[in-house]
Amino acid sequence: MRRKAYIPAVFRPTPRVGPLMEKLVILSDIHANLPALEAVAADVARRGLASAPLCFLGDAVNLGPFPAETVQLIRGLKPAFRVRGNHDRYAAEATPRQELERYLHSPEGADHALWTAAALTAEDKRWLGSAPAAASFRLGGAEFTCFHASPESDEVPFKPGSAPGNFLCGHIHSPYSLAFPGGLAVNPGSVGGPLDGNTAAAYAVVSVNGAVSAEIFRVPYDLDAFSEAMTARRVPWGAAVTAVVRKASFK
Repeated sequence: MRRKAYIPAVFRPTPRVGPLMEKLVILSDIHANLPALEAVAADVARRGLASAPLCFLGDAVNLGPFPAETVQLIRGLKPAFRVRGNHDRYAAEATPRQELERYLHSPEGADHALWTAAALTAEDKRWLGSAPAAASFRLGGAEFTCFHASPESDEVPFKPGSAPGNFLCGHIHSPYSLAFPGGLAVNPGSVGGPLDGNTAAAYAVVSVNGAVSAEIFRVPYDLDAFSEAMTARRVPWGAAVTAVVRKASFK
């Protein structure tokens, strides 16, 4: 199945409200779902945010039919900040089959992860593996710490409110923005495989204007293109993954 190459348009800079206003676009958990990523990129542009810095919280690949194309596009978007997801690690580090079966609870899931790794170039894997497990940065006078799942692990979800600060994380595929004493925790949800019952791709935009706030956006995309590519490319475990993506739920 051939798809047209993604060609970004020319966009105007984001208008600012006040001298300290800063915006940050946050994406996570794309999982080789190119149609979803294309739709989100277009929505970011439509909102005038194409010139805002991008933070990518990991899991570009696995659980989708377009691993190489997805890596190419997210690299082309030039994230200002990024961290490595557990699925990125699996693809980049030649993870043993036993570990893949343990995490994915399925021999077919391990087949899929190995298929993903084989579809990537050495440079794709180098780029995925070169991201740090966690990163900190300053934006608009506010300090942020980001990681894929939690500071301790790329597989164990974060528990907001356990420490002061502004935290950005992904992994659970369900978006939230939670204020607590001392900061804000933001999970943008999943671009490529939401698990909150809403199939629309999810991402977040953080605003810093003295205070830190966040907004979650949902973007419908061509789910049929995703499903058809799973079949056309004979992706291992494709039917099981497609069923979850179409329901946006494991249930």
